[in-house]
Amino acid sequence: MPSSNRRTLALAYLALICTTALWGSIGVVSRALMDTIPPLVMAAARWGVAFGVLLPLVWRERRGIARALARDWKRLLFLTLVGGAPQTALVFTGLAQSTAINLGLLNSTIPVLIILISWGWHARRPRRLEGIGLVLSFAGVLLILAHGQLRALLHLQFNAGDLIMLGAMLVWAIYTLGLQNRPQSLSLFAFVFVMAMMGELLTLPLAALQWVHAGGVHLGTRELLGLLYIGALATLVSTALFSYGVERVGAVRAGILIHLMPVFSSLFATLFLGERLFVYHAAGFVLVAGGAILGCLRPEPVLSSQAPTESQR
Repeated sequence: MPSSNRRTLALAYLALICTTALWGSIGVVSRALMDTIPPLVMAAARWGVAFGVLLPLVWRERRGIARALARDWKRLLFLTLVGGAPQTALVFTGLAQSTAINLGLLNSTIPVLIILISWGWHARRPRRLEGIGLVLSFAGVLLILAHGQLRALLHLQFNAGDLIMLGAMLVWAIYTLGLQNRPQSLSLFAFVFVMAMMGELLTLPLAALQWVHAGGVHLGTRELLGLLYIGALATLVSTALFSYGVERVGAVRAGILIHLMPVFSSLFATLFLGERLFVYHAAGFVLVAGGAILGCLRPEPVLSSQAPTESQR
């Protein structure tokens, strides 16, 4: 493999690792804010911040954005529904009725869902290393979530919030696969801007109703800083990095690396919430990271926007 290709892949994997770190921080910040901000309001505010930050950056591309909306609005609407503010609203709505432990467990289903959906969508069977890596990293996630006692998994109870979050994971898996078909006429930031704009139009009416139903929401310095972080970094930067990585390594490998998210969540909880690290954390980290790396080792062609040929299957 030429050195330029290796450099491109290395940057793509680094972008995906940074993405999982940013996503891992969302649970810590959103949990801290959810006591005062309803889930739909938080989802709308999160993408509203992204919209506001991107507006001056993509202003020069406004004509290209208008052309893309006129030509590809159906495709952009689909990607917004499965990867923008509506999907975020599902996650936050479910999280408000569930626990962080169950959210971490359900996030770990995304790589499985991506591989299963791509099997039917692209007629792409899971490759051996991907399957082995998937099993190892999933085992590491379970070890962390069960605090080293796998019997605890038998006592997990799933409520309506868990089912909503599971639906959100399925929707995100579809977005990951569909991302490779995004309109290439838009720059990465312009694409995220369009997603933010369309997502706001879809979620603001419901968020306004929830705001009124809650009797208004107090937004102090803590809340504003939290929303700024979630919208500008954990949403905007991570979405751009994720898009960059998926377009270069493929949806399946990007999905496997999502298993790193519970690792970062645990680290952030330790650093900022005062939770302690134990031996099972270290063992889980090794399994998760090792499985993710193993699943990405074989340099196979990535999924493309076109149907694979027989030689690629």
